[in-house]
Amino acid sequence: MSRLNSIVIHCRDAYAAGPFWSLALGLPPVPEDAAALRNRTLAEGESVLLRDPDGRQPDVWISPTSDPDRGRGLVHLDIRLDDLAELPALIDAGAQVAWEVYEPHRWTVLAAPDGVLFCAIHPS
Repeated sequence: MSRLNSIVIHCRDAYAAGPFWSLALGLPPVPEDAAALRNRTLAEGESVLLRDPDGRQPDVWISPTSDPDRGRGLVHLDIRLDDLAELPALIDAGAQVAWEVYEPHRWTVLAAPDGVLFCAIHPS
């Protein structure tokens, strides 16, 4: 059975959005991202990962993009599949494949029946 893995918030400036969403959601950045924010050393396009130290909440990715309104929307969900056989079930339920990503991890970007994009994270 699939489950919510993470929420992705698209932004124009991760240095502004990362600390804001960290405070608003009560989720600290992982140590390496906290250091990169503090030292302003994020690579171009690098996301910031906010993670509940107790693991009770899904991860939140603050993901920079030059145009957060185009195509994706400002927020999307990442759904972790327990079994790759769940992917055809999502498609049978009305999702359409938008594109697939293979590196460094594998996931399929799907459009829900209403057009909202989300990622189906393949099992490890």
